[in-house]
This record gives sequence, C-alpha cells and structure tokens, in this order.
Amino acid sequence: MKKKFLTLCAIVSISAMSIACGDTATEGETAAAELSGVETDIDFDDEADAAEAEVSEEADDAASTDGSGEEGKYSVFTDASDAEVEAYAQKVVDAVLAKDWDSVGDMISYPIGSKEDNNLCNNKEEFVEYAKNTGFDDSYFKSLSAWKVSDLWGNWQGGCIDDGNIWFSGVNDEGFKILTLFDLRMGDATITD
Repeated sequence: MKKKFLTLCAIVSISAMSIACGDTATEGETAAAELSGVETDIDFDDEADAAEAEVSEEADDAASTDGSGEEGKYSVFTDASDAEVEAYAQKVVDAVLAKDWDSVGDMISYPIGSKEDNNLCNNKEEFVEYAKNTGFDDSYFKSLSAWKVSDLWGNWQGGCIDDGNIWFSGVNDEGFKILTLFDLRMGDATITD
C-alpha cells in the first residue's frame, strides 16, 4: 500500500511538472511508469484537467478587487487598492512634515500615547497641544523627509511608514487611521479615570 501511495505521488508530481513545462500528459505518464516500474490505471488527461482547473481557481481567488488580476501589495491588512493605501501614506507624510497638526490630529485613532510616558492624548485637542508644546525630536522629521512611498510596506498590523515611526490601518468604518506616530503608540494607550 505504501509503495502504491508513493508511486501515485511520484506520478502526480511528474504529471504536474510535465504540464508546467509544456510536455504532453503521455510523456509524463511514460516517465512516471519508468520511474515506478508499476502499471497504473490513472487517466492523466483527467488529472491534467483537474490540475489546470485548480491552478485557475487559485488565480481567481488571488485576484484583487481592482481587476488587475494580481493580489494587492497591502491585502494583508486592507481591501483598499494599492493606490489608495499609498495615497493615504503620502498624505500622512506630507501633513507631518508640514507640521499641520490639525490635519494629523484628524487622522489619528485615539487614545494614543501613555500616561507613564506623559504623552497620553485622548482626542485631537490633546494631540494638537502635545505636538505644538512638547513636540517631537527633530531626528524623526529628518528620517521622514528621506522616506519615499516606494518604501511603504505592510503586515497584519497595517501600513508601515519610515521603518515603523508611523503605522496606520483601517479602523472600523472610519477608513485609515494613524495608530503610531513617532513616540506616541496606540498599544501603550490606556484609558483610566
């Protein structure tokens, strides 16, 4: 039984390789039979059709919503198109570099920061006050000014700008929101009365 199973595995593998390389199923069958030395009752044409159908189905599943036939670069964290994700990232970068704290404040998911670090911002007003009065280290701006949208990447947590200095993701039905901005981190935020 084990030998038949291994033979079947070898035949399927050779058949798949033959299909991928453009060989006919008969050549794959001949090679498999030579390899195993065992007669088989497998119909390679049916198997080849099944393999092609499976590959086609996988390609359909991987197609993105923008109709390009390719899975979106950022699909691990959003259904939005690559262009939408990159446009939002550039909007964030432009607002931060311009120190347009009102606009940046509208893009943040609150609370952000932590009581322990004395930078907890529960809303836009607290963030704007923090950004204007306490501010952020100049090294953040220097690094961010060298960032390009082609450097954007993402994982299950969201989109990553400037090697993790800024993170954003979709938040409920609000669209994209900033989760981390320099030393203000969403994961650190705690709400206590």
